[in-house]
Amino acid sequence: MRIVLAACKRWCKYTNPNTGEGGIIHSGTAIPAVTHWNIDCFERLPDQRLHIAGWVFGPCMLREIAVMLDRHQITALTCNFPRKDVASVFPDCPGARHSGFDGAFDIGALGSDIGVIDIVAKNHDGAQTSLLRRSVFAPALKRRWLALLDKRGVNEDDIFYIAIATSRVVQGGAEGVKETFGAYESRTVKAGIRVQILYLRTTKGVAAGYAFDPDFATDKRCGDRLIAEDSLNEVIRYAIDQQMPVLFILNGGIWADSACEAVEWDVNDALERDESLCQWNEKNQVMPDTALSGLPGSVDSPELGRSLSLNIYMHRVRFYKKRNLQQAATLIQRFAQEHPALFIGVALDPDVYVNPFFEGAQWYDYNPATLRQFRHWLRGDGPYTGNGDAGVPDLSQYRRATPFTLADIDALVGQCHASWEEVDPPRKFPTIGRKFWKDPWVAVWEQFRRHLVQLHYDELSQWVAETGISADRIYSAQGFMPPGELIDPLPVRLDSPAKNYDTGGMSIEGSVPAHGRLGAIIYGDSAINRVRMEGQASLFAEFRRYSPEWAVVEHNTADLMAPQRPATYAQAYCSLWDVANYGARLIAPMAWNGSPGETAGTAQFRSYTSLRRAPLEEAITHFMLTRADLPRRARLWTFGATVHADDDGWQVDNKPASPDHAGALTLQLNDQGCIALVSPGELACDADACQAIVVQAQTPGQALLFEAQGQTEGGAWIILCPETPWREFKQSAAGVWCQIMRADPAVIQPRPQFDRIRLTWRGQPGITLTVKSIALYPRAP
Repeated sequence: MRIVLAACKRWCKYTNPNTGEGGIIHSGTAIPAVTHWNIDCFERLPDQRLHIAGWVFGPCMLREIAVMLDRHQITALTCNFPRKDVASVFPDCPGARHSGFDGAFDIGALGSDIGVIDIVAKNHDGAQTSLLRRSVFAPALKRRWLALLDKRGVNEDDIFYIAIATSRVVQGGAEGVKETFGAYESRTVKAGIRVQILYLRTTKGVAAGYAFDPDFATDKRCGDRLIAEDSLNEVIRYAIDQQMPVLFILNGGIWADSACEAVEWDVNDALERDESLCQWNEKNQVMPDTALSGLPGSVDSPELGRSLSLNIYMHRVRFYKKRNLQQAATLIQRFAQEHPALFIGVALDPDVYVNPFFEGAQWYDYNPATLRQFRHWLRGDGPYTGNGDAGVPDLSQYRRATPFTLADIDALVGQCHASWEEVDPPRKFPTIGRKFWKDPWVAVWEQFRRHLVQLHYDELSQWVAETGISADRIYSAQGFMPPGELIDPLPVRLDSPAKNYDTGGMSIEGSVPAHGRLGAIIYGDSAINRVRMEGQASLFAEFRRYSPEWAVVEHNTADLMAPQRPATYAQAYCSLWDVANYGARLIAPMAWNGSPGETAGTAQFRSYTSLRRAPLEEAITHFMLTRADLPRRARLWTFGATVHADDDGWQVDNKPASPDHAGALTLQLNDQGCIALVSPGELACDADACQAIVVQAQTPGQALLFEAQGQTEGGAWIILCPETPWREFKQSAAGVWCQIMRADPAVIQPRPQFDRIRLTWRGQPGITLTVKSIALYPRAP
């Protein structure tokens, strides 16, 4: 038997020499109760019993292997029987000789159709270790939407992707992804991986002009750190061999060279040595890359003190960026053509900012070339009328509707300028007295900085689209961090008011690339759509407004500012269900090779990278099951999952609905024989684009009438489904099919959009019914 051991509870390859079958082995040196174990078998038998077998040992004899279902023990497995094969591999470990366990048992009825099995080893001293935590589900759950999809048909836009963020793919960084999520996949919900390709860092080196190298050797180091963790061709070969869909993060931005300086290979590092190409602060200084440390990120103490300027006169920067980006994108486009089912998309340069990482201690970008572009932007001339220098893009489409005159600038600034060359952006940002964010000149400067970010994403997407990659597979990758209690809401529009902190030129509107779609990076409260906004609309609603086919290209529900505090299942549930219900195309959770859930409480734990064996992983599997074969554009509310009950934003009598438990919202008709259930707002649904409301409910034998209405933006309610006896609706495995009325063909004007729905039942007072799920089912395109 060949066994490969790794660090605490990492997934490793294990092959049984007698059967040739593979499995998972875990090892750890500081785990209570046991130190080594493996699950050989976790199998649903034809009689619906569950068979579990494996081996486990530690310093002491085990008392039992307990089987928990939704936190309650339901049985114990026979343990401590001989395993000679294990003993032969661990001859110096006495416990290995009697390490086997085995058992088959009935898991019974699953109240919410999904349950969580925990296999827990317990010794005689009371110590215990979780050997495995896995979701189980009623067989009918995955087939709930099957027949409806068979009839409707499925196309590529119906698929929602969960792209698990990882790295070191060839070295095992994606190992376990397929095993963990494969059983929960369906025709409309698929798992894949998200991998970063550093297109300005994985090059052929200075001697070859820094040309992009798709076969870059990933064992190269600068000090004790790897220069890059993945090469493009390695990832492509892995995707093909494993039939694993991939979201490529083409990163040439500020994070791409943040691990360490590697001038021999990295174009960014080489260019940053020329201060004329860098962003300058308000004192005309360029700081060293190492000026900042201790910031949260994908690497410890990332080098974020120096970054390249975004202005259009950076000809050398733009040359390398366009060339290398297109070299990488051309290979990806070929892969996408040959293996369309494996190509999720590309996302570009995470966190395009005018450097905000000094958090108000310094402000950027005062590079002289940036100020030159600023003056052209103010006047609406030069490149903004298509009259730029050679190599400068035509920016006519970005020209201000009303350019400024010098007199306008004088009035804004409160001083006279003899010429445009004297016009200078604000360089002082007081927080006491005349607060800088109230200064109209600061507001103009902020609009220009947002324009720089917008223009950069527009050009990146254009360069990728020129290689043949479809715009509907190109995404930005902008961070939208939750504002603190004393911080203004993040900017939504390019012309949003200035904020009381350095936004780095970020805005939602400016993060939607001209040749692609919005890709959002969200953590903490942003990931659960619970941040203060400029207006009444939520963060996800604004994402959808500016980019209906948006995506989440980096995600964790943990707070970046609280790295030791684990995120909860409730947060993961809220985030995943809302991301889908607001129309996103994919989500990329962080991170498969981040902090495993069992390391919570240790010094090494980083909550914002915790996915494996963490609540987020569990919630993902439940999300995949509940939406199995449900088209991506469908809206679904399940009122919780497993042990987590949730009102999902629905109300009864203007009060939050109160599910008895997950998937069980009990309603009772009032004294007037009526009950109304009202959905959360911000549905933004076109009545003619929705085919039906599908309600899975347990109802009594008494007669009931049902009606569905939709509330338009102005507050009026329109009939979606006229009052009809409940028994007359068509029944499917997913629930009662309530067909939505289509517009009268004789009426040219389409039916209005509705923002919420109201479901009303009428019948004998006191009748109770239990609603398990509600869905808005989309029409086929």
